Amino acid sequence: MAVFKLRLTDGRERLIEAGRAGRTADGQIVIEDADSLGVWDCLEEYPAEKVAAVYRRGPAESGIYTWIPQPAEGRWWSY
Repeated sequence: MAVFKLRLTDGRERLIEAGRAGRTADGQIVIEDADSLGVWDCLEEYPAEKVAAVYRRGPAESGIYTWIPQPAEGRWWSY
């Protein structure tokens, strides 16, 4: 499990605990989690134009936990 922060274009922020987050080929942000059998299921979806930035909570190079920005372009999956 990881904690993700989505900064939305309307100024709101959304904190989500999930197994992974990703950007699809068409730019959509998806938040997913696995069930007890390990099958991934989409919990939430956000259109690309509604999301200004995505961050994952994790250790920085210094070892201190912080919000790590995810790439603004291209496909990616963050766990």
